[in-house]
Amino acid sequence: MEWEQEVENLFGKITDQVPEAFRSAVKPMLHETAEKTARLRNSRFVGKDDLLSALFEITPEPFKPTVVNDLKDLGIDTDRYIQLSEIMKAHARSWDDVSAAFIPGVYHFTMYLTDRCNQKCRHCGASVIENRPELSTEQWIDIIENVEETLRKRGRRGCYIWFGGEPTLRKDLNDLIRYCGEKGYYQAVSTNGMLFDEELAKLCAEVKISHVFISYDSVDPERAAKIRGVPNAYEAAEKAIKLSLKYGNLTICTATAQKENFDELEKIKDRLESMGVIVYFRAIIKQRSADINWDEIGLNLDEYRQFYTFKYSKITDAIRKGEVRGIHKFLMYDMVPFMECPVNDEERTALEWGVGCQACRSVSGIDINGDFFPCDYPSQLTLGNVLKQDFNEIMESKLFKDIRDRNIKGRCASCHHLELCGGGCRCHAENETGDFLESLPFCWHEDDHEHENCKSR
Repeated sequence: MEWEQEVENLFGKITDQVPEAFRSAVKPMLHETAEKTARLRNSRFVGKDDLLSALFEITPEPFKPTVVNDLKDLGIDTDRYIQLSEIMKAHARSWDDVSAAFIPGVYHFTMYLTDRCNQKCRHCGASVIENRPELSTEQWIDIIENVEETLRKRGRRGCYIWFGGEPTLRKDLNDLIRYCGEKGYYQAVSTNGMLFDEELAKLCAEVKISHVFISYDSVDPERAAKIRGVPNAYEAAEKAIKLSLKYGNLTICTATAQKENFDELEKIKDRLESMGVIVYFRAIIKQRSADINWDEIGLNLDEYRQFYTFKYSKITDAIRKGEVRGIHKFLMYDMVPFMECPVNDEERTALEWGVGCQACRSVSGIDINGDFFPCDYPSQLTLGNVLKQDFNEIMESKLFKDIRDRNIKGRCASCHHLELCGGGCRCHAENETGDFLESLPFCWHEDDHEHENCKSR
């Protein structure tokens, strides 16, 4: 975790005021808590707000008046930071109603176990790939241990999402699930539901899997069949949902918003919520099969704007009414350009952990051969190979940090929304421009005005 120089200096001034008898204990505690606070908003660095809210978090109630007086001597308004500390703690607790694997700071990896699939989705990233050689069970375990060891040293954890193709076509999927279960690692499985049976649903519950992703793109069986390329896609998804819920698994249905289903997003939401599952919409990304079929299934700029309104308006309204829960924050994540301006610390804390592009921050992908994708979607750009390299080496590379730190080029670089937006989808930008860090072409925002509240912490 990196520290801004100004914050490092402030840390020194604060700890210098601590009585010498306590200083050796307070310094490491404050340092660790400040970094933890920064991780909870998926930040790359410790800022002033992280340090001061952490200070009030670790200070026992009887000593807070002394701390307030000491900070006032340094010219710091303490009221805001006392309140911010409470806001951050409340938001961290609110993740308990979803899953510990979604606590900000956990790094999610899409594990591309196989190119094989039993569906032929027109928007999928795997269907245009030849079936390449697959890694063994032992090699995937080596990758997991490599990644997890690096993250643990950084005070973080991974969540390993079994993906494909279709991961249930791997005969050792249950072995991988059991391994992570025995080690206590966060994991999830992402499936189209066709081979998701009672045995797998029960196993997921036994190992306390974080969540089960089930693809669900239409409430109309005929339309679902068209989108997913097989006649029984709808029925398979419904069956898998019921099995997953039967065993008490946290079940999330992923719906890819595309031209074919764009008129039924509300219907999809209503149907899935009535079944008791979380519905997660993400906009179609122009790559691989989606690129080939873009004229038929892709969204235009105006439709992306409509999707933004559909996805974010209800959630931001809930946040502004004080109704935010972990579930609202989970639904917030997407790579569509994000242009809300939080007006206070409550809103910013609810938003900043996961809006905009999260490549090299909280999501990445590991390909069938161990290649490391910066995003969970496959890209032309890879940053190394976690089967052959220490993951720490990849995380310390300049390109990883440029992506993490959102060093975007072009018109996005000077946009006042960049801190939260991250420049929108990097994979889509790469497809359109050939450069993973180039500005996103389908953003509708005109950067011809300013917002007083669109300032970084």
